[in-house]
Amino acid sequence: MASEQAKELRKQGIAAAKAGQKEQARKLLQQALRLEPNNEAAWLWVASVAKDERERLFCLHKLLEINPTNEMGLQALGSLGISREQLAARLAVVPATKGTQETPVVQHTSGARPPEPQTPPPAAPQAPGVPIMDTRRLSEISGELDAIIRDYLQPTENYAGVRWVKKSKGRAGESDSTVLSLYLAGGAVVALLLLIGVVALVVWNTPSLRGIVFAPTWTITPTPLPPTLTPTPTPGVTPTPSPTPELTLTPSPTVPPSLPDAARFPPQSTAIYPKPSDRGLQDAIGLLDAGNLEIALPTLEFEVTQAAQRFDAQPYYYAGLALADSGQLDAAKNLLTAAENRLLESDNPTDRGLINAALAYVDLKLAEQASTGSNLSQIGALLTNVTDRSTAAITADPKLELPYLLLAKRFAMEQDYDRAIAALDNGLSVPELAANTRMLLQKGDIYFQQGEYERAAYQAFLVLYVDPPNEKAHLLQIYTAMAQNKPGLAVLQTQAYLFYYPGSAAGYKLLGDARVAEGNTDLALEAYSQALAGGDDVPTLLARSALYTQRKFFEQAYTDLTHALTLSDDPAIRALRMHAAYASGSGATALSDAEALAGTSVVPDSELSLLRAQVLIDNAGPFTAVPGQLESATQNDLEQALELLTNAANALPENQHGVVDDYRARALYALGKDYPAALNAVNSALQNAETGGRRYLRGLIYAAQDQPELAAREFDWVVSLGSLYSYPFLAEARQRLETLNAAAKSN
Repeated sequence: MASEQAKELRKQGIAAAKAGQKEQARKLLQQALRLEPNNEAAWLWVASVAKDERERLFCLHKLLEINPTNEMGLQALGSLGISREQLAARLAVVPATKGTQETPVVQHTSGARPPEPQTPPPAAPQAPGVPIMDTRRLSEISGELDAIIRDYLQPTENYAGVRWVKKSKGRAGESDSTVLSLYLAGGAVVALLLLIGVVALVVWNTPSLRGIVFAPTWTITPTPLPPTLTPTPTPGVTPTPSPTPELTLTPSPTVPPSLPDAARFPPQSTAIYPKPSDRGLQDAIGLLDAGNLEIALPTLEFEVTQAAQRFDAQPYYYAGLALADSGQLDAAKNLLTAAENRLLESDNPTDRGLINAALAYVDLKLAEQASTGSNLSQIGALLTNVTDRSTAAITADPKLELPYLLLAKRFAMEQDYDRAIAALDNGLSVPELAANTRMLLQKGDIYFQQGEYERAAYQAFLVLYVDPPNEKAHLLQIYTAMAQNKPGLAVLQTQAYLFYYPGSAAGYKLLGDARVAEGNTDLALEAYSQALAGGDDVPTLLARSALYTQRKFFEQAYTDLTHALTLSDDPAIRALRMHAAYASGSGATALSDAEALAGTSVVPDSELSLLRAQVLIDNAGPFTAVPGQLESATQNDLEQALELLTNAANALPENQHGVVDDYRARALYALGKDYPAALNAVNSALQNAETGGRRYLRGLIYAAQDQPELAAREFDWVVSLGSLYSYPFLAEARQRLETLNAAAKSN
């Protein structure tokens, strides 16, 4: 509400300033600053209607204190002839205006030299804010205070004729003070009891608050090393974050509507099933869990040879999964087929379930491989094998988790999400698998793919309830919050993720994304910089460069994009670097990138032509050049630029036509060939947007056409706005205006 009021007051103040009502504008803008003291636009407009120089300097000081790189503030300082470093000293010596008074004129007799003015010694520069006393005066006062304090602290025995008696009770006012203290203490106790009662009543009668206050809290337990043994890396689709949604700063409640049943969801992960047969196999599974396939495979192959005498399905099972994950699908298929041929040697149904599940895993990998290649006809048969073998594995032993995961992924490949969820629910209905984090996560991933974000978030919550450090569950929570347009909640969840994974570059990248969606660009830049502390990363560099560009820090954006381009020779990154290079003044790099992008579909050729023309015209410097008196190389560049602008004009979008007209007018004026065409072009550009450069250019064209009155009007406009904007051509505009005014008076 305060923000809306400040915005409305600021809008009214700006309108009053434009209408010339300076005092009314000052009052409105000052009221807006009381509500939003850090608003840069308000400080800048107050500076434009300041009642005296000291107030203008103070407003500019506050503006640059909020944002030291504010372009308008720095331009305004430049127009006053002082730098950012000189501002504080200047403000300290400029007195506030208390009223206008005429300076008396002193008459001197002929030949007498007027007395030299007595200039007071310069005051020490002082920053705006709380006044600081002169150090010499402070030293004098300190000496006087020391004498007073010494007299006050002198022992009472030194006073002759006075006998001092120390009273222990019955002092004047003591009883009244005691009664007042008791009253105050009693009142505070009664107020506190009433407050506690009201809060308790509100919480008890509000179900959502009662759920938050009385909900069980997680207990953080250390992660065992090596990692918890799992039968296989979790198959499933990792959620991909959607584009950053609209801004919202209100996170939703973090407690889901229904809490899990503690009996079905104990705060510990599901134990590995079946239990490994020996220590060597346990170590190999631990290596698989950590992703060390190459190290685990020799151990698993040895375990397979050990099962040659007495059949054991577990070594075949884990070795087949490891081979499949390493891309050796044919070797995995052959090994598991050999194990399938030996199933008659075992009467344990779990062995049959393990081999069928592993074969289904290999078939699913083959189906995924075929979907990205040319063997599309094989996908149907492979997916049928996955269904049949997974069903056979579940029939043999329902406590195996892998078959349920494979069925869910198999149906998700065909976007049959209902059957995928049903397969996972079937597995979660088994008591031993009720808290299986891998199935809960895959269920959350499927909900995320469907856009059912509340359900996806609840599955992530269940996983974290069972296994608080689970990385994939944290990431799913963050992606879900961002997809739900809840950046505030995403910030909290990312901070929770970084608690378990401190120093994670991916975590800080996600925190930066959430901060951007939240609208907090300062903290977003800090998060991106923290993510890049461990090394350059293309997505993070692009994200930070986008923020730099948004804040007009073009040099920093150019540096980040150059680093990104060394890591990935992506034409899209080169296009971004081209624009950043031009904005930062690196015209040569911008031209080089434009030439490299010519003929590609990343940037239209018309935009490339416009940028090349801009660089050529900027390098010619038409504002300082004498019309028609150019070096041949410069003249050739300008004529080439005009040709580029002509070719690009019709293909460019309408919002860039003003830029085309602006640069066409500059080139025509500098060439000195066709002033009427230059005037038409700059008039068209001014209809698109009014800028100081275009008004100054129109003044130059009027002057070249010998129309001094019209030229003086344009130069006067530029000089008037020069108090707020530091135009690079301001001094020349002022000089031209003075020359034209002097010529008009002489005529």
